[in-house]
Amino acid sequence: MADEFDRKYLPDAIQTTFAVSLGAAYKGVNAMLNPMESVPQLITDMKSLVELPEDGGSSPQDIAQAIAGNFMAKGAEMMQSFKKAGERFTEDKK
Repeated sequence: MADEFDRKYLPDAIQTTFAVSLGAAYKGVNAMLNPMESVPQLITDMKSLVELPEDGGSSPQDIAQAIAGNFMAKGAEMMQSFKKAGERFTEDKK
């Protein structure tokens, strides 16, 4: 059963990993080529990581949970955008 699982899902995992890596590299190079556009976006993204919700608690645990949630949401958003960029990059080159 483990062999079936590995054979079925491993190629998809490798393809997804390759698309995310390629997309991250592609976006990184584009950010270096256009620093006047990418620096303000980077600053906005960094601010969004430490913003706290207005209805959140003020205890250290609530603050830590809010910041961790921001990091998880932003990380998932970045991975999705990297994956889309990597898939578009490979499709454009076909």
